[in-house]
Amino acid sequence: MSPDNNANEQNKPERLPFLLEIGSEEIPARFIPAAIKDLERLFRAELFKAHLTAEGIRVLATPRRLTLLVEALDSRQPDRNLEIKGPPVAVAFDAQGAPTPAALGFAKKAGLALEACERGQDKRGEFLVARVTEVGQPASAVLAEFLPRIILGVPFRKTMRWAGFDLEYPRPLQWIVAMLGEEVVPLEVGYFKAGRVSRGHRTLSEDREVVVTSPGTYEEQLASVGVIVDHERRRTLISEGLARELAEYSAGAILLEDEELLTEVVFLCEHPTPFLGSYSEEYRALPAAVITTALKAHQRYFSVGKIDGDDLLPRFAAVRDGGEDHLDNVVRGNERVLHARLADALFYWEFDQKKTPDERTEMLGKVTWLEGFGTVLDKTSRLESLVGWLWEHGLGDGQAAPPELRRAARISKSDLVSEMIKDGKEFTKLEGFIGARYAALAGESAAVCDAMQYHYYPRSATGALPESPYAAVLSVADRLDNIAGCWLAGFVPTGAKDPYALRRHALAVLRILLARGARLDLEAALKAAFDGVAEYRPLDEVETALAATREFVKTRLEGHLVDSCKVNPEVARAVLPARWRDPVDALAWVEALDGYRERADFQLLVTGFKRCRNILKGDTLPVAELAACRDRWLEGGRGAQGEDLGSLPESREQELLKSVAAAMPELVAAEELRDYEKVFAVLSALGPGIDLFFEDVRVNAEDEDLRRLRHGFLREIHGLFAQYADFSAVGVADR
Repeated sequence: MSPDNNANEQNKPERLPFLLEIGSEEIPARFIPAAIKDLERLFRAELFKAHLTAEGIRVLATPRRLTLLVEALDSRQPDRNLEIKGPPVAVAFDAQGAPTPAALGFAKKAGLALEACERGQDKRGEFLVARVTEVGQPASAVLAEFLPRIILGVPFRKTMRWAGFDLEYPRPLQWIVAMLGEEVVPLEVGYFKAGRVSRGHRTLSEDREVVVTSPGTYEEQLASVGVIVDHERRRTLISEGLARELAEYSAGAILLEDEELLTEVVFLCEHPTPFLGSYSEEYRALPAAVITTALKAHQRYFSVGKIDGDDLLPRFAAVRDGGEDHLDNVVRGNERVLHARLADALFYWEFDQKKTPDERTEMLGKVTWLEGFGTVLDKTSRLESLVGWLWEHGLGDGQAAPPELRRAARISKSDLVSEMIKDGKEFTKLEGFIGARYAALAGESAAVCDAMQYHYYPRSATGALPESPYAAVLSVADRLDNIAGCWLAGFVPTGAKDPYALRRHALAVLRILLARGARLDLEAALKAAFDGVAEYRPLDEVETALAATREFVKTRLEGHLVDSCKVNPEVARAVLPARWRDPVDALAWVEALDGYRERADFQLLVTGFKRCRNILKGDTLPVAELAACRDRWLEGGRGAQGEDLGSLPESREQELLKSVAAAMPELVAAEELRDYEKVFAVLSALGPGIDLFFEDVRVNAEDEDLRRLRHGFLREIHGLFAQYADFSAVGVADR
């Protein structure tokens, strides 16, 4: 079915403003930014499917409402002239010209008499055609049909059910306003019928009902009952109000910028009134990070600092959801609450310093790491060993690990049993930082403290990386240990579920290695990590888990190279099966191969590889045996099963054998110099010889022993190529 492009457009429908307001109990602020985008996306998609057009679409939000405002929306669908293709004429009519059931059924479905159907022609022959006019429906009816789907289809991260109703939404729905022009759209969502009655601010208007006159007056009417619906307007009011408060307090004061907190506060209020409060000077004995965490994590307050330094001022900035009436009482109430929080933090700070890092580390022996996988103290022992291995095998200078690195690993988790961090308090996110502060006060070196603090970095997929070598090594060790232990314990990432963030840990390891240019064998590093937890599971389970994590890390590396390093996906897929173990080297191989695809002789390399692969029909050497294949070629060439390639009878195959063996010194030298384009050039130079071999030699000889010998020969040639890349997966670059 296709619309007639010459459909009548002279009577375009009238356009009207449209309003949809979804009222509910307060939705968590962190849910709302994504919901704004999703609501607009879903609405635009439904408009497109319904053949309606609109201008000036906006989505506004407060904690209690999601609002869709449209400046101009078609008041009805356009009529559409449709051409419906039917069955071939040969099927529609029998030999005597009488209509068949296929023809009659087509006409009935199109709503026409058979005589009204026309005939069309295409390259496959003649067929029936029905030309009909689809009369457009009023937009109000169309909206009433699809809006309930949108309202309940916004993909919030969590939803709930309430009472006995078969509805899911982040918080219970309370009202729905839906208006096209000045008329109500007759939609229903469960037990709710849309109307024109909204509600005002909970306190400023005592939740008073307000009858919306039209979409055009909606924002003004809501403002009259204390609700500023436009979240960008609220953001501006908050930013300007806080700046004004700070200017009145001191010209040397500055608000510590926190876009995440500002966004959250915007969606915590409907009528923002900024204010400043204060706290006692005694709390400035706390680290600034502790104070800012207390302000933000529990109270959603902004920190205030000095414009000419890093010190905090004993002030905080906050936002009231309401007016200025009795604001002094609000300020005092917030100060009392904050006083309690900071008093607790100061107590934790002073109490924790009564124990040394070593004493707290010993306390970790009573803290289970993972059920059935020992204690956190056991983990620190593994870290102490693993950082040594990593330092010696690519992340350090190849010598024994420095004592300071081992010391940092030993006491790296000591703050987990501190009063400041344990029991899931708001300061838990300061783990590492707090441990480093306590270690510094106990006399530990700056290098140890730095490693303790930053070994938790990066804290997100794109977060800052640890800068010092000790912190980087400890971070990699911690994450490899997490991957090994959690995988063995059964916490394997599946779909959207990754309870112990193993994907993020693997990505962090890769980012650290690539950023530092560290030449680490990840396969060996994973084996070292699994050796540390192998005592907790049978050997076969350990080996199975190790194999699975190798594929897991390889997949993460491919994704990172493609998404973040912007390499060609098919080149990455070609290189990584053989070269994933060293991510820094893998990236160099991928970049070299991607560049080499531009060269004219690249096709020689690909053709030689493919011809070997095709005739072997999958009977190629596994990746694990490719290194041994290389060694055999360095010795002059022989088969994996001990075949004597020197006994190949044809001169052409002897020539190819000698040319491959002769190329090996140049190939090895180029690889050692990391001149990877030279490696590809040497392989490409073997292409013509492989072509001549296939032209002159019958590989699948009738003699079974000879056929087996020649297959072994090709398997060795293919193995030599395959240790660098799967060239069959790479296309020639467009030139």
